[in-house]
Amino acid sequence: MSEARAATAADRDAVAATLARAFFHDPVVLHLMPDAARRRAKLPRLFALFLKLALPYGGCDVSPGYEAAAFWRPPGKWHMPFWQYLVHGAALLDIFGGDVLRALQAAEAIEQAHPRPPHWYLQTIGTDPAAQGKGFGGRLMRRRLALVDEAHAPAYLESSKAANIPIYQSFGFEVTGEIAIRGGPTLYAMWRAPRP
Repeated sequence: MSEARAATAADRDAVAATLARAFFHDPVVLHLMPDAARRRAKLPRLFALFLKLALPYGGCDVSPGYEAAAFWRPPGKWHMPFWQYLVHGAALLDIFGGDVLRALQAAEAIEQAHPRPPHWYLQTIGTDPAAQGKGFGGRLMRRRLALVDEAHAPAYLESSKAANIPIYQSFGFEVTGEIAIRGGPTLYAMWRAPRP
């Protein structure tokens, strides 16, 4: 199995399609896009936007066959400033439609709970359902955590599924709290202390 590599803008459509399949039944996505037809049509656009916003920070990784992808934000760059919401407002409205306010409320709850000390932030990681359980996500995680450990930095993520907590714990993350989305699911905040 080939190693993971850095994603580029040329990978946009393939990465977005992989993540759209990976998150199709995610609790947060189901809350924000309850209609299956809308999710199928709009999720690739959402992940294409996420990739566009994350690429400048050099933390986007993908497996060679697009089985899995991950977006990391470096220390001090996890926050999406208000001006980016304005710049991408039309795209967000197209993606979420009448649920755009619910999406913004969920984003606000997640940001309010975000830890402030400098850290690497795993914004998104997902594996195509057809490739799950074959180690692709783990390879992406190890690739980035090796760099995080070289810098002796902490890392942070939110797990939208309790079932995934043991997977993240196997990489050294520990649950530090819960994030309740109004009218929706609970996320689990997870922190990984720096390695000596």
